[in-house]
Parts: sequence; C-alpha cells; structure tokens
Amino acid sequence: MGEALRTLDMTEERSRQFAEYWLSLPKTGLVPMRTSFMPEDVPRILPNVVIHELLSPEMIRIRLAGSAVVDDYGQEIAGRNYLDFVEPPRQPKASRAIHVICEQPAGMLVQLKSVTRSGRVMTRESIAFPMRGDNGVASYVYFCSSPARERAHVAPESDQLQVMNVLNRTYIDIGAGLPDFRD
Repeated sequence: MGEALRTLDMTEERSRQFAEYWLSLPKTGLVPMRTSFMPEDVPRILPNVVIHELLSPEMIRIRLAGSAVVDDYGQEIAGRNYLDFVEPPRQPKASRAIHVICEQPAGMLVQLKSVTRSGRVMTRESIAFPMRGDNGVASYVYFCSSPARERAHVAPESDQLQVMNVLNRTYIDIGAGLPDFRD
C-alpha cells in the first residue's frame, strides 16, 4: 500500500500526511474504527479534514468540517447533505463514488473544481479513506482537502460555494482491489 501512495499524483503534502496517518491506524478488515482517529496526532491537517457519514444514496451527512474547508465553502457545512453542493445531474454518481469506498474498502484521490455564486472558479485536491462507526460498519469517509486555489477572478468575501465537479478521480487499493466505478 505504501508503494501505491508513491505512484499517485498527489500534489499536496497534506494529502500524503493524511494517507500516511490513515495507513498507520489499526484496522479491522482493512478499515480502522473511527475511534482510533486521534486528532492530536495530526494537528496540522485538522483544518482540512471533513467527515462524511453515509446514511443513504441520497444523504451523505457532513459530520465535521475543518475551519479551512468552512472558509473555502464560505459557510458552515456541518450537518448538511454533501450532495447539496453537487450539481443535481451528478448527484447519483457523486454519491456512488463515495459509497464504493466503504463497500469495497479503498481510498480515493480526487481533484475537484468548485464554482462560487459569483462565478469564481476554484480547484482543490482531496484524499479520502473509509472508517468504521461504533457499530463496526464502514459508513464514514474521512477526507483531507487542500486549500482551494483560485483559477479566475477575485470574488467578494461573502462568496459561497455553489457547485462542485470532479476533474480527476483515482481509487487507491488498500487490500481489497480497486472499485469498478468510473465517472
């Protein structure tokens, strides 16, 4: 698995740090319990961590969003449905792409393009891995996102994220093979 990380085109040091930390956690059936994630072990990347809880194909609740991610969204997003930030025609695919991480345990590296309400275009890199809840079921996905980078004009301070699209998605084999899913 460590070799697989070296071959990925990770542009962000935070992605690599998060992946190395996740790999160090004790696993049950390839996936750690969320109680093994100790925030104090990774203080530098905490502002960039987002925890998703997979409740159904239509509901992926954002359980926690670090301060850097909230700043990029321009609003508090904890408690919201992640799919509300995805264009409606892409929502089923976006949901499926995240659910397969828990179904066939795998990691995911994705480059995202976000468009704000004022038309500002942003890009970011996110890496994600599955986690087991208290019931032992892999139903959480922990993401670490790089800070968004502007690709267009400067927008007002009150700008909010409107939609997100995938530029590139790569799954990471953590021992169960790679999911079949393709965008």
